Amino acid sequence: MNTTDIIRPRTLNDFIGQQDIAMEVKIALHSAKSRNDAFPHAIFSGAPGLGKTSLAEIIAAEMNVPFFPVLGASIRDEEGLRNILSQLPSNGYDMQTGQVIAPDKVRYAIIFIDEIHRMKKSLTELLHTALEDFRLSMKIKNPLTGRTQSGLYWMPKFTLIGATNYLGVLPRPFVDRFMIQSCFEPYTEAEIIQIAHHSAKKLKLDITPEAIAEMASKSRGVPRILNRFLLRARDVAIYTGTTQITQQTVQEMFQIQNIDELGLTKLDRRVLEYLAAVIRPIGIGAISQAVDEDPNTIENLVEPWLVRLRLMVKTQQGRQITELGLQHLGRELQESRFLKA
Repeated sequence: MNTTDIIRPRTLNDFIGQQDIAMEVKIALHSAKSRNDAFPHAIFSGAPGLGKTSLAEIIAAEMNVPFFPVLGASIRDEEGLRNILSQLPSNGYDMQTGQVIAPDKVRYAIIFIDEIHRMKKSLTELLHTALEDFRLSMKIKNPLTGRTQSGLYWMPKFTLIGATNYLGVLPRPFVDRFMIQSCFEPYTEAEIIQIAHHSAKKLKLDITPEAIAEMASKSRGVPRILNRFLLRARDVAIYTGTTQITQQTVQEMFQIQNIDELGLTKLDRRVLEYLAAVIRPIGIGAISQAVDEDPNTIENLVEPWLVRLRLMVKTQQGRQITELGLQHLGRELQESRFLKA
């Protein structure tokens, strides 16, 4: 088991934060197990690193069913989708009719599609009948006539859990077929501190409260970033021959990674510096080209933190640096085109 697996929550009781979502999942789990039925289809949206995959794995573990994770971009055509669905366990079914003949043998597997927004619209449409009626449209060649005929064929009942940070780009009829639709929000600093203590305990690390607070303040409300900081601070402690991770250890780690006092990375500062250099609000495409970074990275990882710190604003005309952003770069407000935070 790698380090990431060690610190990942394994049960719903270990899952910290996202209380409304956790409660909805808890209720759905209790209901599904009481009825000996499948967990309802669910779609989780929100920025990367907030626990969408972890919660999907927890649901599979709590239901004690097979878990099939796949990336949306890897499902390129109908055959690829059918290959995934063909892995569903069919124990307990009449293979001819699809009727359940041995309920105690049926296991309602979970298919988890990460970045589900990257699936083609035609493939999401193919899933409509699969999600509602557990039937799939297939083309089969008749060995006697040589002709290909289409029809709806039964498939084992299952749960689909999708994860996305672009819920709005998914077709509405597809999204409507998910009983649970949950949006993950950034964690509070108190929750991030709790996660840090939990992770440190699992890793058997000796760390001071001040060190944890230092990391939490720069983790952007994202557990994945917090855990990355924790592991890098551990490495610095080992390198320097200390047995305890202190605030000084964390500060040394941040210095090595070029993370400043506000938690800005080199990429964050490059974006901010570009915004300070232009004379008008600018679009995401121009920013990504200027700093030579993928637009999705800018939009998902950089922008939310700059906006949260009031260093940047998003207007109808584009992105623009604020007075606070200029001050952080050590520049004076010289023109009225810059916005006050």
